Amino acid sequence: MNTKERIKERVNDINDPRLLNELLKVVELEHDIEHTPELSDIEKKAIDEGITDADAGNLHSNAKASQLVKQWLKQ
Repeated sequence: MNTKERIKERVNDINDPRLLNELLKVVELEHDIEHTPELSDIEKKAIDEGITDADAGNLHSNAKASQLVKQWLKQ
């Protein structure tokens, strides 16, 4: 019996909902990590530009950023 089958067998024997929820969180986290899409070059460049702006002090407060986004969405 391989590891995956052994895990399935053991999980099927668990009746504690709390433990099952914790196991599900671990499995979903691992799934999300494995299935995280790679960033495109354009996305990486945008992130680098944002970091450069932040390092240069070109920042807005959270309230100001929210206001700017709302204005942008209205356009």
